[in-house]
Amino acid sequence: MIGRGFAGAVAIGMLLNCWAHGQIAEFKKQYWATSLAGAVDDGLLHGLYEAVARGEVGWLDVDPKHPIPPLALGINLIFYHVGGNCYIGPDCDRFPASQPTGDRWGNTERIIDLDDPAARKIVIEDLIAILRQADESAPAGSIIGVHLDNVHNLNAQGLADVFNDFLRAVEAARLRGLISKTRKVGYIAKNNPDAFKEALEHGLLNAPPLYQINENAKLNQNGILDDASRIAQEIGRRCSIPVFLKTFGSDVAYSIVQDGSKMTVYTSQEMTRRMAQMRYISGAAWSADERNYHPTFFAQGSPVRQVPFGTPCSE
Repeated sequence: MIGRGFAGAVAIGMLLNCWAHGQIAEFKKQYWATSLAGAVDDGLLHGLYEAVARGEVGWLDVDPKHPIPPLALGINLIFYHVGGNCYIGPDCDRFPASQPTGDRWGNTERIIDLDDPAARKIVIEDLIAILRQADESAPAGSIIGVHLDNVHNLNAQGLADVFNDFLRAVEAARLRGLISKTRKVGYIAKNNPDAFKEALEHGLLNAPPLYQINENAKLNQNGILDDASRIAQEIGRRCSIPVFLKTFGSDVAYSIVQDGSKMTVYTSQEMTRRMAQMRYISGAAWSADERNYHPTFFAQGSPVRQVPFGTPCSE
């Protein structure tokens, strides 16, 4: 009874706050079905369809090189782009310069400089091309957007340069009839929450992101979320946007000493479920290994306050 009474008091407090501002806020749960390595897991796809049937907000976040599943009304469509990297071969050959990644992706990808206007222009042309595909594929009324990867090396101004150029290119494409004039279009904030937070706080971005993704999320042995994911939480709170955490079973969460032996604790589905229960976390997706970005588990989290599309973040 105490738990119910507390929950009721919180709900009443939220209503009173909304009445004080002359409106009743609507909160909606979110469902994020994603895969960058082939088709979305059948279980996650089924969960997406069920969520939108309940009136919740659905996001399908995929690489357009793979087949797109049937889209029900209420599913928003996000297309992936490798962003600050290029694929070795003809893709990289289009750019003024590229550098080795020096990581596990080095056999297939190289780094490009998104601070270089010439390189940025090529990427944005790519983004408009995949947006046209999304505009044709998405149901009427659905939001479409781009999931631009590998922006973790950009500072706040660098992020603003990329995404503001992108938003201007979207409006130019509308004028040319390449993208529907009524379609809502946006971008995803991928990792780098420190720089995204700074860009949003200083008004450098012309529009807030559709949602924030933070990868390699984990809990320590005290159940505390990692620093980057906590910054993402704050972005979600201030901007009233979903925050989705991406976890990998190959990530070490923490180590403990038990009976004189060191024990390594990896990021599990249960840990992922606990993350999704935290405030301002809209959901968390788990993959067995970071080398295969194909989640097989998703836990829904906190509902998100619904605000008019493109509403600036609050203080």
